[in-house]
Amino acid sequence: MDVENKQHSGSTSVALLRITLGVIVLVTWVDNLRKDLYTADGLEGFLDYLFDAEGNNSGFGLYKDVLDAVVIPLAGPVGVLQAVVELAIGLGLLFGIGTRLASLLASLFFVNVFFAYVGGEEWIWTYVLLVMSAVTVFLGYGGRKFGVDEHLVRTKGESPRNLVW
Repeated sequence: MDVENKQHSGSTSVALLRITLGVIVLVTWVDNLRKDLYTADGLEGFLDYLFDAEGNNSGFGLYKDVLDAVVIPLAGPVGVLQAVVELAIGLGLLFGIGTRLASLLASLFFVNVFFAYVGGEEWIWTYVLLVMSAVTVFLGYGGRKFGVDEHLVRTKGESPRNLVW
Protein backbone atom coordinates (compact mmCIF):
# COMPACT_ATOMS: atom_id res chain seq x y z
CA MET A 1 0.00 0.00 0.00
CA ASP A 2 1.47 3.38 -0.92
CA VAL A 3 1.68 6.32 1.47
CA GLU A 4 -1.24 8.21 -0.16
CA ASN A 5 -3.71 5.33 0.30
CA LYS A 6 -2.47 4.57 3.80
CA GLN A 7 -2.87 8.22 4.78
CA HIS A 8 -6.51 8.20 3.66
CA SER A 9 -7.60 4.94 5.24
CA GLY A 10 -9.67 5.06 8.39
CA SER A 11 -8.68 3.74 11.77
CA THR A 12 -10.74 1.62 14.13
CA SER A 13 -10.60 4.24 16.89
CA VAL A 14 -11.84 7.04 14.60
CA ALA A 15 -14.57 4.74 13.27
CA LEU A 16 -15.73 4.04 16.83
CA LEU A 17 -15.77 7.77 17.54
CA ARG A 18 -17.79 8.30 14.34
CA ILE A 19 -20.34 5.65 15.31
CA THR A 20 -20.65 7.12 18.81
CA LEU A 21 -21.27 10.60 17.39
CA GLY A 22 -23.88 9.14 15.04
CA VAL A 23 -25.70 7.54 17.96
CA ILE A 24 -25.55 10.79 19.96
CA VAL A 25 -26.98 12.82 17.07
CA LEU A 26 -29.73 10.28 16.34
CA VAL A 27 -30.79 9.88 19.98
CA THR A 28 -30.94 13.67 20.30
CA TRP A 29 -32.87 13.87 17.01
CA VAL A 30 -35.50 11.39 18.28
CA ASP A 31 -35.79 13.32 21.56
CA ASN A 32 -36.16 16.63 19.69
CA LEU A 33 -38.77 15.06 17.41
CA ARG A 34 -40.77 13.90 20.45
CA LYS A 35 -40.58 17.41 21.92
CA ASP A 36 -41.78 18.96 18.61
CA LEU A 37 -38.62 21.09 18.43
CA TYR A 38 -38.61 20.87 14.63
CA THR A 39 -41.89 22.79 14.35
CA ALA A 40 -42.12 26.59 14.21
CA ASP A 41 -43.57 26.80 17.73
CA GLY A 42 -41.12 24.26 19.12
CA LEU A 43 -38.09 25.98 17.61
CA GLU A 44 -39.23 29.42 18.76
CA GLY A 45 -39.92 28.06 22.26
CA PHE A 46 -36.47 26.47 22.42
CA LEU A 47 -34.78 29.68 21.30
CA ASP A 48 -36.76 31.63 23.89
CA TYR A 49 -35.56 29.15 26.54
CA LEU A 50 -31.93 29.64 25.50
CA PHE A 51 -31.96 33.37 26.17
CA ASP A 52 -34.61 33.60 28.91
CA ALA A 53 -33.42 34.35 32.44
CA GLU A 54 -35.66 31.53 33.68
CA GLY A 55 -34.15 29.13 31.12
CA ASN A 56 -30.53 28.80 30.05
CA ASN A 57 -29.92 32.56 30.33
CA SER A 58 -27.42 32.58 27.44
CA GLY A 59 -25.51 35.82 27.28
CA PHE A 60 -24.31 35.91 23.68
CA GLY A 61 -26.43 38.84 22.44
CA LEU A 62 -25.02 38.99 18.91
CA TYR A 63 -25.98 35.37 18.35
CA LYS A 64 -29.49 36.07 19.63
CA ASP A 65 -29.77 39.06 17.28
CA VAL A 66 -28.87 36.85 14.30
CA LEU A 67 -31.39 34.20 15.37
CA ASP A 68 -34.10 36.83 15.83
CA ALA A 69 -33.40 38.36 12.41
CA VAL A 70 -32.85 35.20 10.36
CA VAL A 71 -34.27 32.10 12.07
CA ILE A 72 -37.39 33.29 13.88
CA PRO A 73 -39.08 34.76 10.77
CA LEU A 74 -38.53 31.42 9.01
CA ALA A 75 -38.96 29.12 12.03
CA GLY A 76 -41.24 26.62 10.24
CA PRO A 77 -38.99 25.94 7.23
CA VAL A 78 -35.83 26.20 9.36
CA GLY A 79 -37.23 23.60 11.78
CA VAL A 80 -37.96 21.17 8.94
CA LEU A 81 -34.54 21.80 7.38
CA GLN A 82 -32.88 21.26 10.74
CA ALA A 83 -34.73 17.97 11.23
CA VAL A 84 -33.64 16.70 7.82
CA VAL A 85 -30.02 17.84 8.19
CA GLU A 86 -29.64 16.42 11.70
CA LEU A 87 -31.10 13.09 10.56
CA ALA A 88 -28.74 12.99 7.57
CA ILE A 89 -25.75 13.83 9.79
CA GLY A 90 -26.69 11.13 12.31
CA LEU A 91 -27.24 8.43 9.68
CA GLY A 92 -24.12 9.46 7.75
CA LEU A 93 -22.00 9.19 10.86
CA LEU A 94 -23.58 5.98 12.13
CA PHE A 95 -23.24 4.09 8.85
CA GLY A 96 -20.14 5.85 7.46
CA ILE A 97 -21.94 7.28 4.42
CA GLY A 98 -20.53 10.58 3.14
CA THR A 99 -18.67 10.72 6.42
CA ARG A 100 -16.36 13.60 5.62
CA LEU A 101 -19.30 15.80 4.64
CA ALA A 102 -21.42 14.56 7.57
CA SER A 103 -18.63 15.21 10.07
CA LEU A 104 -17.97 18.66 8.61
CA LEU A 105 -21.67 19.51 8.93
CA ALA A 106 -21.69 18.05 12.44
CA SER A 107 -18.74 20.28 13.37
CA LEU A 108 -20.61 23.36 12.17
CA PHE A 109 -23.77 22.23 13.94
CA PHE A 110 -21.94 21.68 17.24
CA VAL A 111 -20.23 25.10 16.94
CA ASN A 112 -23.70 26.58 16.47
CA VAL A 113 -24.96 24.81 19.60
CA PHE A 114 -21.88 26.00 21.50
CA PHE A 115 -22.71 29.62 20.60
CA ALA A 116 -26.34 29.06 21.63
CA TYR A 117 -25.30 28.08 25.15
CA VAL A 118 -22.35 30.47 25.71
CA GLY A 119 -22.78 32.53 28.83
CA GLY A 120 -25.72 30.50 30.05
CA GLU A 121 -26.29 27.90 32.70
CA GLU A 122 -25.32 24.82 30.70
CA TRP A 123 -21.77 23.45 30.79
CA ILE A 124 -20.57 24.44 27.28
CA TRP A 125 -17.45 22.26 27.20
CA THR A 126 -19.56 19.29 26.16
CA TYR A 127 -20.03 21.05 22.83
CA VAL A 128 -16.30 21.71 22.51
CA LEU A 129 -15.74 17.95 22.89
CA LEU A 130 -18.41 17.27 20.27
CA VAL A 131 -16.85 19.79 17.85
CA MET A 132 -13.39 18.29 18.28
CA SER A 133 -14.74 14.75 17.94
CA ALA A 134 -16.44 15.64 14.66
CA VAL A 135 -13.27 17.37 13.42
CA THR A 136 -11.29 14.24 14.34
CA VAL A 137 -13.70 12.07 12.33
CA PHE A 138 -13.32 14.46 9.38
CA LEU A 139 -9.53 14.56 9.53
CA GLY A 140 -9.25 10.83 10.27
CA TYR A 141 -11.44 9.68 7.37
CA GLY A 142 -13.73 7.99 9.87
CA GLY A 143 -16.02 6.35 7.32
CA ARG A 144 -13.26 4.37 5.71
CA LYS A 145 -13.37 1.74 8.41
CA PHE A 146 -16.62 -0.08 9.19
CA GLY A 147 -18.54 2.26 6.88
CA VAL A 148 -20.03 2.52 3.41
CA ASP A 149 -17.29 5.01 2.54
CA GLU A 150 -14.74 2.19 2.80
CA HIS A 151 -16.48 0.49 -0.13
CA LEU A 152 -16.93 3.77 -2.05
CA VAL A 153 -13.26 4.69 -1.92
CA ARG A 154 -12.31 1.18 -3.12
CA THR A 155 -14.77 1.17 -6.02
CA LYS A 156 -14.99 4.85 -7.00
CA GLY A 157 -11.75 6.32 -5.66
CA GLU A 158 -11.56 9.62 -3.85
CA SER A 159 -14.68 11.78 -3.72
CA PRO A 160 -14.75 15.16 -5.47
CA ARG A 161 -12.37 17.50 -3.64
CA ASN A 162 -12.05 14.73 -1.07
CA LEU A 163 -14.98 16.22 0.88
CA VAL A 164 -17.71 13.59 0.75
CA TRP A 165 -16.12 10.25 1.69
